[in-house]
Amino acid sequence: MREIKTFYVNALRECLYVFSSESGECVIVDPGCQDGRERARVDDYFEKEGLRPVCILLTHAHFDHVLSVPYFAEKWDIPAVMNPADCDLLSKLSGYTSLFNMEYLPMDNVKFRYVNDGDEIQYAGFTFKVIGTPGHTNGGVCYLEETEKVMFTGDTLFQGSIGRTDFEESGEEDMCVSLEKLKRLNPDIAVYPGHGYPTSIGEELKSNPYLR
Repeated sequence: MREIKTFYVNALRECLYVFSSESGECVIVDPGCQDGRERARVDDYFEKEGLRPVCILLTHAHFDHVLSVPYFAEKWDIPAVMNPADCDLLSKLSGYTSLFNMEYLPMDNVKFRYVNDGDEIQYAGFTFKVIGTPGHTNGGVCYLEETEKVMFTGDTLFQGSIGRTDFEESGEEDMCVSLEKLKRLNPDIAVYPGHGYPTSIGEELKSNPYLR
């Protein structure tokens, strides 16, 4: 049976998810651990549960979602999956870590796999449909596992809200188009956002003012 473990990490309370299958394989979603102490919590969970990560899924490349990509990618020799439109954000990582007094890990040895809207990828026995959702960033994506009715939305959709669109790499019109995509999905789909708490498409259609 599949399991989703949530870790709230770094000063911005970003949600790092570990999505595991019965096989013992798992995917890591948005590993934003800001230091070794936070990474140790995740490592302890892998060891306790006997899990083996097979990939990293990145919903977007803002610093608080990617801080520990190099650590997990190199430790497990696994790829980091992202939309290439967000690559330029990675070059700004050191500036943000300095600003927020967080540990900087260079991305030089990370193996990236680039995906686009409509792609399907398979990891840990799951099939993820990539839904392009620019708006918060140019390369924002959501990962939908239709069989499990699970979607990781990053900073596109939150419980009762949406991601900011006032950054240089953001766009309000793009966000509106992206939300229209999400509004058409099965209401039963569980939503795991980049910050805050899990919800569902159905709940957000009823209560989220941005989805009305």
